[in-house]
Amino acid sequence: MTNKMIQSMKLRYERNAAAKVGEECTCPACGTVFVKKSWQQKFCKSKRGTKCKDKYWNNVDPEKRCNTTRISPASAAWMSREDREFDDPVYNEFVDPY
Repeated sequence: MTNKMIQSMKLRYERNAAAKVGEECTCPACGTVFVKKSWQQKFCKSKRGTKCKDKYWNNVDPEKRCNTTRISPASAAWMSREDREFDDPVYNEFVDPY
């Protein structure tokens, strides 16, 4: 990605940060126009998951590129709950406990 493209992404991000809820914004990563629904929203939700946010940070900040070691506390709690339910036959719907 060229330096000019990265600067353009940063500018869109800053504009989205300054925009008010209800205003139209342009996604810094993919260029999709969206209406800002919360004060912290800076990326569109047209792609599944956090693809646009990941694309932005992977290109703008080299330290965050392919950061697979960070797991949010909510994700860690969900993953431990999923592991526990899968291992415990009482919670596993695919195993007949009787």
